[in-house]
Amino acid sequence: MKINTRFAILIAVSMLLFLMMGCAKDVEGFDGDKMEGQQGEVNSNEEDGPVVLKLWSWYSFQNIINSFEEENEGITVEEKLFGFGECEEVYMEAITSGEGPDVLIFDSSFFGNYTVSGILQDLLQEPCSAGKYENDFLGWESGFSIDDTELLSLTITTSPYVTLYREDIMKEYGFPHEPEEFGEFIKEPENLLEIARTLEKDGKFIFQYPTDLTDLTGATLGFFDKNFEYNRFGDLFKLSLDIAKETHQNNLEAKANFWGEDGRDAIKEDRLVMITLASYAMLTLRNSVPEQSGLWRITTPPLGLAAWASDSRIGINNQSNYKEEAWKLVEYIATHKGNDGAAFDVVPGYKKVHGFEFNVNREEEYFGNQIVYPLLERLAVNMYQYKLTPFDAQALQMYRDGVWRAASDTVPSEEHINRMKKDIEETVELMSK
Repeated sequence: MKINTRFAILIAVSMLLFLMMGCAKDVEGFDGDKMEGQQGEVNSNEEDGPVVLKLWSWYSFQNIINSFEEENEGITVEEKLFGFGECEEVYMEAITSGEGPDVLIFDSSFFGNYTVSGILQDLLQEPCSAGKYENDFLGWESGFSIDDTELLSLTITTSPYVTLYREDIMKEYGFPHEPEEFGEFIKEPENLLEIARTLEKDGKFIFQYPTDLTDLTGATLGFFDKNFEYNRFGDLFKLSLDIAKETHQNNLEAKANFWGEDGRDAIKEDRLVMITLASYAMLTLRNSVPEQSGLWRITTPPLGLAAWASDSRIGINNQSNYKEEAWKLVEYIATHKGNDGAAFDVVPGYKKVHGFEFNVNREEEYFGNQIVYPLLERLAVNMYQYKLTPFDAQALQMYRDGVWRAASDTVPSEEHINRMKKDIEETVELMSK
C-alpha cells in the first residue's frame, strides 16, 4: 500500500475509533487508579462576567490555578476531577456532544486517540504561540497530530522507566547493591538471569511477568514508524523476548502484578524484590509498604536503557470559546510558572526548569536517603518519546498477547516477532475496509 493511501485510511479509521469511543483500556501492568478524583459541578460563563475556563483532569492543579488567577485578572478556572480510569471515555463523550471543557489534561496512554485533526486546537496557530517553545520541551514530537501538521499538546511531566530494587537483599546474596554499581551490573543479560536464578531458589523474584523486559525495550521503539508500520522488532527486542522465554519457562517470575493486591502481597512477603516500571511507581511503593522504608533503592533500567513510560500532557478543546485565555492557562501550567518546576517521582517536560535545586538536592527518605531526581532527569532527557497514534491501544494488546504466546513455547523468538508484526499490520488494514 502506498504511504499516502495508508495515511488516508488511518485518518478515516482514527475518526471511526474516536466516534465509537469504546471503553478505557485494561492494560496489564498499568495503574488504572493513579489518582482518584471527585466530580464537581461546572458553572456556565456569565455573558458580562469574567471568563470562566473549565479544566478537566484526574489530579488537581488548584495551587497553580490560584496563582494563575492572581496574575490574570478577569479569568477564573473551574477544575473538575475524575478517576484516572474514567478520563478517556468521559473526555470523548463530552467533546463529541459539544459539552467538553476548555482545557484537558491527558495521559500518554490515551492521548493518541485525540491526534486526529479537528479535535484539539493547534497550539502553533493563533491565538496560541507554542512555536517559540520548540526547543524547550521534552516530548515535543509526541504532541503532534497523526499527520504531523498540528501541535496538539505539551508535556507537563514525564516518567522514565526505572529499576526499583531491595538493596538489602541484593547485598545479602552477594550481588552489587549500591545504585550505580547495581545499574551497571544489570546492563548485562547474563547478570540479570544470574540474579533471577539465584533468588528463585529462595522464592524471590525480579520479574513480574514475561512482558517486563519486552515492555521496556518496546518503549524505546514505540509502536509505529513514520509510515505507520509496526516497529517492535530488531536485535534488542529479540533479546528481551529471548529472556522472557527463559524466565517464563523456568518459573523465574513472581506471577504478581505490582499494581494489584497480589503484587502488594508479593512485596510485603519479600517475594517481589525488584521492579522495572515507570518512575511514578515510587509513590505507589511508598504507599503500599511503608514498613519497608529504607530498604529500597532506585537505579537505571536493565540492559542500560533509557525508555519512556508515560507522561501527562495538556491541550485545548478545539470547540472552546475562550482559546486565547485557555492558551494563557496552558502556557502557565506547562512552563511550571506556578510551582517553579518542583517535581516528585517525575520530570518536568519544560527543560528550562530542569536542575531546580529543590529537586536536584532532595533526599528520598523512603529510598535510604538516596538523591533520586538527577537520575530521573538524566533518563528523561535521553529517552525517545515516540509518536502516539489512535492505533497504539490495539497494537499494545496484540503485542502483549504475542509475547505471552512466545514465552510459552519453543518456537524461536524471531518467528513470533514476525507474526506479531504481520498480525498487527493486517489488523490495521482490515479496520479500513
